[in-house]
Amino acid sequence: MAKIFPNMVARGVALARRALELPAVAAVMRSLVRFGAPAISLAVLGGALIELRALDWRAVLELVPHNPAFWLVFVIAYSTPVLCDWAIYHRLWNVPVSGIAVFARKTIGNELLMGYVGEAYLFAWARREGHAGRAAFGAVKDVSILSAVVGNSATILVALAAAPFIGALNIGIPLWAAALSLCVMLAPPIVAVTLRGRLFSLPRVDLRAIGLIHAVRATLTIGLTALLWHLALPDIAILWWLIFSAMKLLVSRLPLVSNKELVFAGMAVALLGQHADVPALMTMMATLMVAMHVVVGSVLGIFGLAESALREMRSVAGERTVSA
Repeated sequence: MAKIFPNMVARGVALARRALELPAVAAVMRSLVRFGAPAISLAVLGGALIELRALDWRAVLELVPHNPAFWLVFVIAYSTPVLCDWAIYHRLWNVPVSGIAVFARKTIGNELLMGYVGEAYLFAWARREGHAGRAAFGAVKDVSILSAVVGNSATILVALAAAPFIGALNIGIPLWAAALSLCVMLAPPIVAVTLRGRLFSLPRVDLRAIGLIHAVRATLTIGLTALLWHLALPDIAILWWLIFSAMKLLVSRLPLVSNKELVFAGMAVALLGQHADVPALMTMMATLMVAMHVVVGSVLGIFGLAESALREMRSVAGERTVSA
């Protein structure tokens, strides 16, 4: 039984790699390369416009701090996932600085549309830029798996560090649910270690570098989020914000814990006290992040569609020149 699940995963990866070599799949991939990236750019633009209509901009502006340091940290925090993705693929594919926009579209696609839309866009972009289908698929797959592995590992470390406080805080997480959730989260790291030879296609030196970048991103996310909250509500010490940020990461990633918003609320009261501005701060930060996605997604969506239209016009003009 211990070998059944790893063998199933390995066979699934092997089948996916073979499927990429089939003529029918190759035809689909050519269509994806030609139309996939523009379609996802259009979807990102559409998602941004939908969110734009739903936002109460006046309420957002009333809540946000006027401290310039807050905005500086906010921009750094927002850019961190994008820059980390760029650093990974700069190492793998030598993507230039101008390619940062690609990873911004990837992040916004995942946030505004649905999970892994950004990976589909990245794969289509990679194929269009000339990367072999199998190699591009393998790179995107390895980076995604390592992201899950590092994220789950970071959550488990946070859980172990917070274990003495969870019971004392009485934040509404049953011990059995927390223990079972952690067991579920152990699966990706265990599978990755067990099947690293068959699951991953990148060299070990690249896998280690990617894992390190993911770890840096997770650490920066916790630290920068806590610093943002502290700048917005400086009356609460940054140490408590760090603990709250780490605990929030833990609760958000536990798969078998329901009513997470209630858990967040109880956790805020237990750690930060009856501070009237904490719920408003959480709402403001979530709304501000969506607003940033809307603004950046709208700009990148428009430029992406214009770029695709120009590329298509040049392709048609080149075909006419050849036929003439």
